[in-house]
Amino acid sequence: MQIVDLVKLDDLMNNYYTPFIKSKLDNKEIDYEKQIKELDKQLDRIKTVYIKGIVKENEFEKEFNHIEYQKQDLLKKWQEQKQYESLNFTVDDLLILEDKQHLDIYIRPEEFVLGLYNCVQDLTREKAQKLIATYIDNLELQVVNSNLEIANINFREDFLCSLVNNHNEYGIPLNYSLFSDEDGSKIPMNHEGKTHEEAYNYFEKLKSTITDNCKLNYYEIEADEQLEDVGFIPNGDYEKVLRLIVLSDSKRYDDKTLRLGVITLDMESAVLSRIGKTKEASNELCYI
Repeated sequence: MQIVDLVKLDDLMNNYYTPFIKSKLDNKEIDYEKQIKELDKQLDRIKTVYIKGIVKENEFEKEFNHIEYQKQDLLKKWQEQKQYESLNFTVDDLLILEDKQHLDIYIRPEEFVLGLYNCVQDLTREKAQKLIATYIDNLELQVVNSNLEIANINFREDFLCSLVNNHNEYGIPLNYSLFSDEDGSKIPMNHEGKTHEEAYNYFEKLKSTITDNCKLNYYEIEADEQLEDVGFIPNGDYEKVLRLIVLSDSKRYDDKTLRLGVITLDMESAVLSRIGKTKEASNELCYI
């Protein structure tokens, strides 16, 4: 499971976080179009002197390839710049991507299992080595029923530092786990605080992105003085806690009590949604 989480993190980093950071970098002063036009002029000049017999063929090829390489490199960077400038991501959008990954485990477990299988199948030796080299310092292993399993993943210190730096400089989501649920699973809690209104607006935004017939609930609770426990009375028979949000609205509260917004998934609605999808698929199969 931890390897799958690592692959999911790698997907977020490569497809969303890195482009988001690059979109914030101030590289718009680089006039790629002007530089490319200048290289085109150089290519025209070297072609002209070659045709006139001023330079030999091997010298022409060497100079031509050098200029062409520079041009292709600038074209790639120019295209990337256009893509980054067109991004409309906000910090909350990135956080929602994380939470939807988490939701999919419960809303579409069959797809999750299939993704897990594909993840293992696609994880070639080269990809595994790259993942480990990028993120992992060392692995803690344990023997379970005569099988060797991963007990814990210790991330590279420079990777963890980059997460903190990118959070501070660009607002990239940064989670830490202060509390666990009754199953022992760590509950993600974003590092930055939100006001009561911001937390509820985030909940509403997350809820609006879910196309399945699932019910999300929102609560506001207080942690105990030792910051060891939190609790609430659920609306449903069983709810899975998806995220905790630190409430930092100093205008509403004068004391130092840790108050949290809690987003949960009503598991009954998730099960009913899966059953409905299974029936729809069955009806479509019968129709065909």
